Amino acid sequence: MKMKSVISGVSMGIAAGTVIYAISEASSREKKMLKSRTGRALRAMGDVVDGISMMMK
Repeated sequence: MKMKSVISGVSMGIAAGTVIYAISEASSREKKMLKSRTGRALRAMGDVVDGISMMMK
């Protein structure tokens, strides 16, 4: 099993759970802000996973 796959899966699961919880508790305006922040967070998480995979090579 590749470590990058495991890390990606775990991080996406955490992100998805956080988003679902936040959406269920958020107002309309907060949902719009959450969407933008989520996109930024996912891009950042992808960069982290890429960095870790580069270190393991």
